Amino acid sequence: MARMPGATWRPVPNYTKDGQLEVRGIVVHIMDGTLAGTDAWFRNPKSQASSHWGTGRNGTLYQWIDTSNRGWAQAAGNKTWLSVENEGRGGDALTEQQLDRIAQIFAWVHQTYDVPLKRATGPDDRGLGFHAMGGNAWGGHTSCPGTKVVAQLDEIVRHAAALVGQRPTPGSGGSTPSTGSSTTPARYQVTINGLPYGYGATGPHITKVGQALVKASCSDYQSGPGPQWTDADTRSYAAWQRKLGYTGTAADGIPGAASLKKLLGTLPTKASSVPRYAPFPGAAFFSPGRRSPLITAMGRRLVAEGCSAYAVGPGGTWTDADRRSYAAWQKKLGYTGAAADGIPGKASWDALKVPRPL
Repeated sequence: MARMPGATWRPVPNYTKDGQLEVRGIVVHIMDGTLAGTDAWFRNPKSQASSHWGTGRNGTLYQWIDTSNRGWAQAAGNKTWLSVENEGRGGDALTEQQLDRIAQIFAWVHQTYDVPLKRATGPDDRGLGFHAMGGNAWGGHTSCPGTKVVAQLDEIVRHAAALVGQRPTPGSGGSTPSTGSSTTPARYQVTINGLPYGYGATGPHITKVGQALVKASCSDYQSGPGPQWTDADTRSYAAWQRKLGYTGTAADGIPGAASLKKLLGTLPTKASSVPRYAPFPGAAFFSPGRRSPLITAMGRRLVAEGCSAYAVGPGGTWTDADRRSYAAWQKKLGYTGAAADGIPGKASWDALKVPRPL
């Protein structure tokens, strides 16, 4: 039996028991309806339809079928692929919360079934797929999940890779963030010579990278650069990678040792710039309306850990989105029930390693 931690278990009667012969990856669908409506439809035996998971546009995540059992979502693809239905209509893009949930599913499937973190090229490949790629054999649903969702699959691959501390598998595809693009930049971290780089990383070494990017005419900064790595740093670094001739996911804006050394001449070491982490301020600090740069720093770390429930931000005021994001972090650490209520405790705070605001 295999049920994904963090998903709400809502078993349905429509499935083939022990019928999953292989797991090549997950197939992304669009519901053309609501999560509640699809949940009810899957409970009707006459529908002859089901999926392993479903996401709501607000980030709700259901698991309907154990992954040892075969879902009824993509005809000939059911025996070898798992499936995730997503709330929305044909032509919709996925919300940021849905992207995060699918990335969490994909990361779990990667760790559980050794599925590569990449886009699948077709039914006989492995990785992250979509319904229409199966053609007539998968039911002929050529408009599912729609072009906007298909365009977001590379971002899901990047998010899943960040969750497990890896880069996407070579050959996974991937759109390159560019100056002025509306595509969400890559949001994960890497460690080079003991120092963190990528979204949410902090320290004087980050400022030096930004200054070098400006000097190299690869700036996408409206202000700064500063000691906190932001999306502007990612877009600027992507411009540097493209200047070096990198393409695809190799130019996603997150440094590698080779490109960083070419930018700086020598690689900084941990001894020259040690990250400073903020001490736990106490649970009472996290009250509605509280404003502090520490809340912004915390939010950025939650995004970097793949625990974002933010539609915008994060910002400096404690909101319900912060609480829901922190609850996702607590669940990632294994907390359940009241221990995963979204209010920071000292152990989970120390594990998050929130940088001290500068």
